[in-house]
Amino acid sequence: MQRLSGAPDPMTDEQQRLHDVIASGPRGRVRGPLAMWLHSPALAERAQSLGEHLRFNNVFPKKLSEMVIIMTAAHHRCDFEWVVHEAIARDVGLPDAHIAAIRAGERPKDMADDQAALYDFVNGLLADNRVTDDVYASFTGQFGNVGIVEATALIGYYQIGAHLLNATEFRPDDGTSAFGRDAG
Repeated sequence: MQRLSGAPDPMTDEQQRLHDVIASGPRGRVRGPLAMWLHSPALAERAQSLGEHLRFNNVFPKKLSEMVIIMTAAHHRCDFEWVVHEAIARDVGLPDAHIAAIRAGERPKDMADDQAALYDFVNGLLADNRVTDDVYASFTGQFGNVGIVEATALIGYYQIGAHLLNATEFRPDDGTSAFGRDAG
């Protein structure tokens, strides 16, 4: 069965305009969910703007921001999201051992206090759909209320992408699965 795999072809003028806006921004390209969202220009416009803020301008240091993204990708076993952001996480300084632990669904060892607070908060939301008072207090002690808002939004944004990518069985260019998933 042929599934959605990219941008509309041909694109309307509005779709092309949005494509060009996304491609000229900090991402530098239009792939994955961004390309598929172009099928709904109103959604694409809003999603790309939100995603640009959440990925590039949030309150977290880049390595912690990418940790949230790969935790979300690993939780949803989303191959494309994982491959793209695993490389970015490594490039911005997340240790290989932490990346491997996250991929395996394990808590990384030897985390700094801010990283541990973020990990516990994100893991609580992904695993249990809630966080304990202790986790909440530790997290807000590190990142404040803006951290609560931006971390939950970052998780949600990447969950939207993961669900679309998984529904369409969109894979990395080499077609492999980091999570042992078979094609649909």
